[in-house]
Amino acid sequence: MGMDSADAIDTHPSGCIIRFEVVPGSSRLAVPSGYNPWRRSLEARLTEEPSRGRANHQLVCELAGTLGLPASQIRVIKGEKSSRKLLLVKGIGKDMAASILEPVLDKHRDG
Repeated sequence: MGMDSADAIDTHPSGCIIRFEVVPGSSRLAVPSGYNPWRRSLEARLTEEPSRGRANHQLVCELAGTLGLPASQIRVIKGEKSSRKLLLVKGIGKDMAASILEPVLDKHRDG
């Protein structure tokens, strides 16, 4: 596992914080879709447009499904109106989150 994508995840007292860079209005949905080493953030492709918080909602729901958590444990704490977002994920630590997200990233890397 390239520890690179784990750089997008920070520890937090109640879980972890994940940096995301989102591309709304994509033709396909992928959370995460890649990793940006310069921004130290995970990338996500969302099919929803960013109107009325729909893209944020889709990001939270998809990430929750991937991590096996209820969506109520994840929220956007910064960047609601921006493509660069911080998500607080409660109840799961940085290492656990990284170990779940890494294989998903590898799958997208292979095409």
